[in-house]
Amino acid sequence: MLRSVDRRWLTLFFLVSTLLCLAGLNAAISGMSIDISPLAVGQPGKAPVAAPGDKSRPATLTDLNLPDTLARPVFSPTRRDFVPPPTPPKPLAPVVAEAPPVAPPPPSIRLKGTRTVSGKFSALIVTDEKTVDWFGEGEMVLGWTIVSIEADRMSLTAGTSSALFSLYDSGTKGADGAN
Repeated sequence: MLRSVDRRWLTLFFLVSTLLCLAGLNAAISGMSIDISPLAVGQPGKAPVAAPGDKSRPATLTDLNLPDTLARPVFSPTRRDFVPPPTPPKPLAPVVAEAPPVAPPPPSIRLKGTRTVSGKFSALIVTDEKTVDWFGEGEMVLGWTIVSIEADRMSLTAGTSSALFSLYDSGTKGADGAN
């Protein structure tokens, strides 16, 4: 019986002493400061890298370009995700001011007469030396639209330009100030 008590005490002594040694080791390790400063990574000679679509050779660890990942401790409690530096903004293209549209010159026509048929005016217009025809309001003459016809005059527009033709004047008077 004495032997069994001694063995029990001896086992308990070794168990307690082992636990105390492990607790002391843990306390010593937890008191140490962890170096989380980045390490200088030298890049050895690079192996030829396969093109992204090249399946002729498998990708290897040397194909990876991880200097930002390897420059910081991987298993540090204070490790943060890598954030790439911001890219500089692209310069804006210079703004070119467009020239205002050039007003077309008044058409080279002559108003020779006007008439009224059923209360609607029409104009007798000479477009060249041999062509004379009657035109009503809303019709096109050489790219110009007839806006209104009165007893002695007619007005035309093309885009933002307008022109006024008189039956008794020899010239054209532009409504936008041009003669």
